[in-house]
Amino acid sequence: MIDAVVLAGGGKPEPLTEQEGVSNKAFIKINNKPILSYIIDALQQSSSIGRIIVVGPQKELEDLNQDGNIFEIVAERGSMLDNLAAGFELTITEKPCLVVTGDIPLINDEVIDQFLGLCAPLEHDLYYPVLTREACLEHFPETERTYVRLKEGYVTGGNIGLVRPDWFLDNKDRLEMFISYRKKPLKLLRILPISLAFKYLLKTLSIKDLEYHLSQLLFLKAKAVICDCVEIAVDVDKISDLEMVKKAVM
Repeated sequence: MIDAVVLAGGGKPEPLTEQEGVSNKAFIKINNKPILSYIIDALQQSSSIGRIIVVGPQKELEDLNQDGNIFEIVAERGSMLDNLAAGFELTITEKPCLVVTGDIPLINDEVIDQFLGLCAPLEHDLYYPVLTREACLEHFPETERTYVRLKEGYVTGGNIGLVRPDWFLDNKDRLEMFISYRKKPLKLLRILPISLAFKYLLKTLSIKDLEYHLSQLLFLKAKAVICDCVEIAVDVDKISDLEMVKKAVM
């Protein structure tokens, strides 16, 4: 069984949270049910998940976890990586852990099990989902994602990942830079070898190229998991996202 850490920490005020009257988008309600509850339900129903650890505002999480045994609560500390480190402190650090953001309410147990099955036999330090633009737009044509053009076509990432906590805790500072560029592919390419930039401009940059060079830079074994689990790419960041998701769960 795999532990799961859900990142449900708060952020700065934004039009979406102000419209919904909450301070944290994980607690926006869809059909009178918080987004976070959809995610926790999916993890509970997954045959692959054991412990569920949720990092976020303690009072709100205690209210949501009324019987006290659905998930373990870790009080948020600040940045996304700080919160992830706090969650990882409760895990077995050498065993891979599933990381899930608190804003993807369309996720379900089948998607979780499918992604983890594609990661087997769990020999790498980091597994990150890669989805094609065609797959995302086929299922959710209204969603807006940041795509990067690779040799394989236009792709985007998902909002989950499988991470070995001991590697993360040893390399957290190095990861800060990459996280800050996660939605700015051209800036990310600037800190990678010049050969990758040329390949990108010539449209010959491949997923395998990125796997290799990121592994070298971050001192890890990274694996891109090509999948069609499009639900993990539908995050609620904007008012238009919320309206689309509300239609999808009707």
